[in-house]
Amino acid sequence: MSAPEESRRRPTRALTLGFLSLGAQAAPLEVLDAAAQAGFGAAGLRISGRQPGDPWPGPGAAGDGFEQIRARAEALSVRISSICGYYLSAQTTPAHLLANVEAARRLGAPLIAQGCFEPDLARVADLLRGYAQAAAQAGVRIALEFMPMSSLRNIGEAQRVIAQSGAGNVGLLIDSLHLARSGAGAAEVRALDPACIFLTQLCDATARLDPSTSLLDEAMAGRMYLGDGGLDLAALVAALPAGAEIELETPVVADAALPGPQRARRAAQKAQAFFNTHFD
Repeated sequence: MSAPEESRRRPTRALTLGFLSLGAQAAPLEVLDAAAQAGFGAAGLRISGRQPGDPWPGPGAAGDGFEQIRARAEALSVRISSICGYYLSAQTTPAHLLANVEAARRLGAPLIAQGCFEPDLARVADLLRGYAQAAAQAGVRIALEFMPMSSLRNIGEAQRVIAQSGAGNVGLLIDSLHLARSGAGAAEVRALDPACIFLTQLCDATARLDPSTSLLDEAMAGRMYLGDGGLDLAALVAALPAGAEIELETPVVADAALPGPQRARRAAQKAQAFFNTHFD
């Protein structure tokens, strides 16, 4: 066993529970409680709807809602590793992006996981420029996610819009499913500057997309626990920087009716078995 492999073995405490593992509408306090009960050291939270005006289970920005969430995280000893707020989209204004930054500041989250569904990439770069400046002033970084069904379909497109923005505190969010469906894999990740990888989300899936399933449907309903599918997750983890932030994003449909803590424990058990198998 090589030293790099050994350094990539992770106990549950060194992993992050992504909110999507409990379902697309998982509320922040629910995610924090489930993370603590399953032994995760951190959680990634969604703190608003994806588009302006979308409903979202509170507490939220009103009153001391974010402070309640932060206090619960501190009481549970669960670090808030990142937040998701409004997407970059045709409906998104600079004010909405500033709301993302303010939420991160109030929650003490160091990172915003950012999706992009704005087809005008020149506008994306322009929005990202001001967004990143505000985030930098708050001590926050932005992890831009590429998804084949979004406006940023692959690593290259995400990198180009980051370069056009000139923002030094914007990096990449690498999702194992989106990476595979974009036609890339561990080799492309290994070729990146490690410093540009801000967050990695892991799930398993079938080796190839089912022709009868859309990319969006698969992303929401086709994810599997680590080790249950055909993605080469071990190679991806080995290609990451040793200290990379790794978040589990495993909303397994067959377990959707289970209570949140039980879903989190199953995700943790499967992840622990995966890391023990490949990096022991």
